[in-house]
Amino acid sequence: MDQFDAALKRLDRAVHRLETALDQREQRSAQEDAGLAQALQAARADQAHTQAVADGVASRLDGAIERLNAVLER
Repeated sequence: MDQFDAALKRLDRAVHRLETALDQREQRSAQEDAGLAQALQAARADQAHTQAVADGVASRLDGAIERLNAVLER
């Protein structure tokens, strides 16, 4: 029985190590997911800002083109 008990203890320790490794992996994965979500949110905010700037530039360019066309038509 001593060998059997020793084998059970080794198996128990191995299972415990596997469970610990799995828990650590899940925690890292959750942290990575949170980091990716933050990065995605920041990228979306940057894209919205860039789009707003591009819209403003396009509007000003349209105005300038209209004024140039008006000057050239005179």
